[in-house]
Amino acid sequence: MTAFFLTISSDNILINCFMNKAENFYKSLKEATEHQTRCSKAWLVSNDVIFVECKERAEIELEDAKEDMQLSEKLVAEVNYFATIIDTANIKSISKQARDWYSQSQNDNPRNVSVALIVNSFYTRIIANFFLGFKNSRTEMKIFNEKDDAIEWLYKELDFNESLGG
Repeated sequence: MTAFFLTISSDNILINCFMNKAENFYKSLKEATEHQTRCSKAWLVSNDVIFVECKERAEIELEDAKEDMQLSEKLVAEVNYFATIIDTANIKSISKQARDWYSQSQNDNPRNVSVALIVNSFYTRIIANFFLGFKNSRTEMKIFNEKDDAIEWLYKELDFNESLGG
């Protein structure tokens, strides 16, 4: 859906076109290349969003977390800043070492503007809350039940970062 806003002032006419961010995301996702690790699938969407989907019944250990973060770094090697959406719905388990690695890696990357975690159960919410509780994080993180809400929030964070000269 596209909405047009017309603002008329004495000096100029400003036409602002707003496209639904979720629709744009899904269109770009269809065109993006899928990459896989043992426990996840990942796509670089529109050159500024990493979308990660955990594989069915993923049991994530430290080596898996390292592999996932290496893939993420490879995907955004040429990008100044980016945001990340992680769909945790399929996780069966994640070790404490893997959680710690993910948290530290997210915090160590100043180019990662924000992380949206999508949950679908009490268990995945507990995992996501661990990431929110990570102290001194420079990355904005938020938990969502709905993917579209996560996408809208993430693009607002990217737009805000860009307005600051990100």
